[in-house]
Amino acid sequence: MWETALREGLSTILTYLDPLHILLGIVPAFLISGAIAALLDKESILRFFGPGANKWIAISVASIAGAILAVCSCSILPMFTSMYKIGAGIGPATSFLYSGPAINTAAIFISAAMLGTIGWARSLSAVILAFGVGLVMDLLFGKARARETTQEETENSPKASIPWKGLLVIFILVTMYMVGPNLYKGILMVAALAIGYLLFTKDQWINWYRESWSLFKLIFPILIAGVFVASALKVFVPTSMIVKLFGAESFVSNILASGISAILYFSTLTEVPITRSLIEMGMSSGSAIAFLLAGPALSLPSMILINRIMGLKRGTTYIILVILFSTLAGSVYELIF
Repeated sequence: MWETALREGLSTILTYLDPLHILLGIVPAFLISGAIAALLDKESILRFFGPGANKWIAISVASIAGAILAVCSCSILPMFTSMYKIGAGIGPATSFLYSGPAINTAAIFISAAMLGTIGWARSLSAVILAFGVGLVMDLLFGKARARETTQEETENSPKASIPWKGLLVIFILVTMYMVGPNLYKGILMVAALAIGYLLFTKDQWINWYRESWSLFKLIFPILIAGVFVASALKVFVPTSMIVKLFGAESFVSNILASGISAILYFSTLTEVPITRSLIEMGMSSGSAIAFLLAGPALSLPSMILINRIMGLKRGTTYIILVILFSTLAGSVYELIF
């Protein structure tokens, strides 16, 4: 069994390290994140998402930003990290982190196509619960987070100019995630780099590279290690056992579904066909909702990173909120349908 687990973990890593996936999926995520940190005006970010911003507006916008930015489970972490490092409030940052992977355009329509009502319920629940998670995190840690930022200086500073060069490059890189053929993705990536080379000063170019590389070194090794461990764990948790645990329409089944999916790693959108298979094998609808909500939002590698970025207390609180809110969504769905 240990040998099988080793093979499973290595196989998943090799799939994850597919050159096209790295070049057109992972690298742009770090380039976007590096651009956010290096090229966007910090005062502008703080004015919209900082601790001093209107939390109702900031958290609401962050809850739906994943649909606009077209983020996935592999790109959400570096984007969240750069947002948090630059001073975004803990409420908007965690709202974005929770809902992003579940409400990108592909996730919404593929979930609906394969899972029907459950797919639509997943997308709607992700936005509502992201707002709830962000609001609770802000109530618990918002004041402490505000003390960590330079918000006071920001409010007294002159109005920040619009960083259109950085926004243009970020827009092109984000568009990569919306187009289909890899050829188009490659063209857009080359265009973004070329425009950056032509428009940015030498210092801006160097800062962009340094920020992107710094985020890569921080996040990617932990992602790889986490992907290996989470994939290997699947060998020790047979599908038959999961179905037995998830079959009943109960709070216990839902929280088990939420908790287990939070540990496992799912590459982009793989949670949808996996959930469909589990439903066909007997998983209840409520457990399916909980599974779909917690899985993309959390994984073993993301838990490690979240705690590293936000600190153990805040990170653990966020993880618990995701599992509980996902469980409640599953229970509410069972009551309604």
